[in-house]
Amino acid sequence: MVSVFETLWKKEEEEPEEVPGCEAMRGSLMCLAQEYPLVKFCSVRSSAISTSALFRDSALPALLVYKGGDLIGNFVRLTDQLGEDFFAVDVEALLQEYGLLPDKPQVVAKTVRNGAIMQTIGSDEDSDLDID
Repeated sequence: MVSVFETLWKKEEEEPEEVPGCEAMRGSLMCLAQEYPLVKFCSVRSSAISTSALFRDSALPALLVYKGGDLIGNFVRLTDQLGEDFFAVDVEALLQEYGLLPDKPQVVAKTVRNGAIMQTIGSDEDSDLDID
């Protein structure tokens, strides 16, 4: 199961006025792409796909979510929900709220001992450390 997250944004150099939140969205998706390596992320300038000026001015940043070629999520003007300055954790929480992100892959710790590589799945279930 691979989801594709596509963000539409407007590049500052293309048009004089900047759309709030577009740079934050691009940065957020770059971070999420590193945390979810099995999910495809892409970013598209709105002018590259011939969106109307009205859409560029009133609906960006937008985030489209596809699964199996079908559009399963469509978020426009995300600054209404996230504000103008947001982070990857904010976008991640929004997508998780709607069930659009898969579980994160477990981190596999690799330890070299006596010339042999030992792999362990990171788990703190039997840890002696309690954090309140």
